[in-house]
Amino acid sequence: MKVHFLTSALALAALIGVLSAPVSAADQPGFLFVNATVTDQKKLGAYGQALPPVYAKYNGRYLIFGGIGRGIDVLAGSPQHESIIFAEFDSLADVEIFWWSDDYRAVFPLREGAGQFDVLGLAGTGTEPYAAENGVQPAYMFTYIKMKDRDKAMDYMAATQDIISNSPGRVIAIAQSDDISVLEGPKPDFTIEISSWPSLAAIETFMSDPAYQAAVPIRDAAMDVTVLTAEVPKPR
Repeated sequence: MKVHFLTSALALAALIGVLSAPVSAADQPGFLFVNATVTDQKKLGAYGQALPPVYAKYNGRYLIFGGIGRGIDVLAGSPQHESIIFAEFDSLADVEIFWWSDDYRAVFPLREGAGQFDVLGLAGTGTEPYAAENGVQPAYMFTYIKMKDRDKAMDYMAATQDIISNSPGRVIAIAQSDDISVLEGPKPDFTIEISSWPSLAAIETFMSDPAYQAAVPIRDAAMDVTVLTAEVPKPR
């Protein structure tokens, strides 16, 4: 199944009530989404080295691990944190089982004093993300949205309908604040949309399209938006 990316528009639809309900079926993937500001790289390094066997035990798979200027790029807005960890599990329930497991709790103290971490559990839409093809690595876009003006939001949706319907992006997770499982840190005051793309170049092509650029002032009048992107690392 292919779902076209709706940069801000699908999340916007959730914000203004166009969507009837969030996707949260138990048989759909779950994602662990960490927004972090690291203050002690040495502590974080020791913590990170201890995690792979724990992730493996609970069928967790790292998708993105990096920071701004270290694999993460900012396309719009001002991020509250400088690092992202994004991992996939078989379901949202499995994310929570991993997080509260004795195995993870035994590793957790290694991270103490390493920084500030906002940790969220997100239900996936069930849409399959892109895989590497012909040596080209896929990419993810992380969009954080705070509504300002519902009427202008509808104008933005109308203005971007055509380019959105033709984009190659796939929404793999979307959640409003009340739909997010907060594992650590404050309850978020934004809607989060995460989409998969065939490449960073595909995102650049979409974002630089004159039709989309013409709608950016409408978007910015309707909502506060922060957009981050990251390329999937090549296997070692």
